[in-house]
This record gives sequence, C-alpha cells and structure tokens, in this order.
Amino acid sequence: MDPAAARTALEHERDRLQRDLAHLRGDGEAEPRDSADRLDQGPDDAVATYDHDFDETVAEDLESALGEVEEALGRIDAGTYGRCVDCGGEIPPKRLAALPASARCVECQRKRER
Repeated sequence: MDPAAARTALEHERDRLQRDLAHLRGDGEAEPRDSADRLDQGPDDAVATYDHDFDETVAEDLESALGEVEEALGRIDAGTYGRCVDCGGEIPPKRLAALPASARCVECQRKRER
C-alpha cells in the first residue's frame, strides 16, 4: 500500500474511532457513580454497572486502536511506513491493505502474540 493511500485510509479510521469514542463517552454527560456506590442497589444498578464496565472496556479497545493509527501516521511521516518495527523487514502489501495500521510483519506479530 502506498503511503498516500495508507494516509487516507488511516485518517478515515482515526476519524471513525474518534467519533465512536465521543459517542461512547456521551460528550459531556455527567460522570457515572463509582462502582462501589452502585453495589447492592438492586437489579437496575447491577445492569448499569455492567453497562458501564462494558463501555469502559470498549473505550479502552478504541483508544488502543486509535493509538495504533496515530503511530502508523507517524511512521508515514518518518518514512518508515511498511517496515516492521521489530525486524525492519518489509510488511507484506496485502497485510497493509487489510490492516493499514500494522506495525509488524506476520512473523514478528506471531512472536509477539505468543
């Protein structure tokens, strides 16, 4: 994937992730009560606690993905996009086309996941 096309794809993904995070956070809604404040408050509060905890997990995943996109944009700026951050080898173009924020070649990613 050429850097210009990658930049476009990554910028679109960054915008989507930012919108999703803003929507999930409610853009300025009141902060939910602390989990300890919600204990033993009945089934409605148990559902609210579950929903809050689920939303926090989703937000963490979105923030992580956003960080990966920002790092990929930084690699484009630095002229290192498409090179594995671990071994320096080329990341296969098909991998970059499928996952434009990829920082590692397939082999290095497998090692990292073990």
